[in-house]
Amino acid sequence: MPQIFDVTFKLLFRRASGRLTQRLFGDVVEWLDPAQPDVRSLQADLVARCSDGSLRHVELQTTNDPSMPFRMLEYYVGLQRALRERVNQTLFYAGREPLRIPPNYQSDSTLHHYTIVNLREMDGEDLLQSEDWADNEWALLTKTDPERVMRVVLDKLARLDPSEQGLASATFVLIGGIIGMAAEITRRIQNEMIDVMENEVLGPAIRQGLEQGRVEGRSEGRVEGRVEGRVEGRVEGRVEGRSEGMALLLESQLEKRFGSLPPTLKERLFAAPPATLAIWSLRVLDASSLQEVFA
Repeated sequence: MPQIFDVTFKLLFRRASGRLTQRLFGDVVEWLDPAQPDVRSLQADLVARCSDGSLRHVELQTTNDPSMPFRMLEYYVGLQRALRERVNQTLFYAGREPLRIPPNYQSDSTLHHYTIVNLREMDGEDLLQSEDWADNEWALLTKTDPERVMRVVLDKLARLDPSEQGLASATFVLIGGIIGMAAEITRRIQNEMIDVMENEVLGPAIRQGLEQGRVEGRSEGRVEGRVEGRVEGRVEGRVEGRSEGMALLLESQLEKRFGSLPPTLKERLFAAPPATLAIWSLRVLDASSLQEVFA
């Protein structure tokens, strides 16, 4: 399950230019995917070239893995070898348990330091004030009252363009899963966002989607109704691009859990509308097989 969170975190950081991304990276010029030729084929989570010319490596962690200090040293050596430049390292911790990972690797002959950003100990008010919905969602993993975070995020979700709503809803549920709130967030998204039915633009679109029987269950009905009612004209291009991004995220999550996808399932995945992708993204949290995800 931590691998699913890693995939989600990477997507949020790479798509966002919000306050948390700024804190960790500053202004990113380019995201890098350097190959690291060592026996374990380690793959660093996020490596970026920043506007000040520096290279920054951020490793994402949701558990107190005792091997992390040595792995950070391995990453540093591998990146130094591959890029031939000094790399600034940060461990980004967003776990449920109190952090127990030290900010260094130390042995009789070696001492390697790196920075730790512990989201669990941060005050999330600054993130809640951000206009970026990814920042708002990150606040759920801080010290801020979860109920306040949910109110802010649900309000933001209701006002997002449909081309963003599916992805934002799915990532919020996945982030909530870290602290055991996935089911509650799903319920709130399904039930509390019913207020959008009163919106003069979205309401009729949702009702039309429900009447035509395009949906399975309450959650998919509300999301797909919003998308079907608005995916036309100038919005269509943006939705198509967002669908591809959601499909790529879900593909990575599925392959982490179940291995390579059969070609027929890949075709279904990349042909699906944003609403369906959002539902599959929620199912992947608890599904024990691909059949359960795509049922």
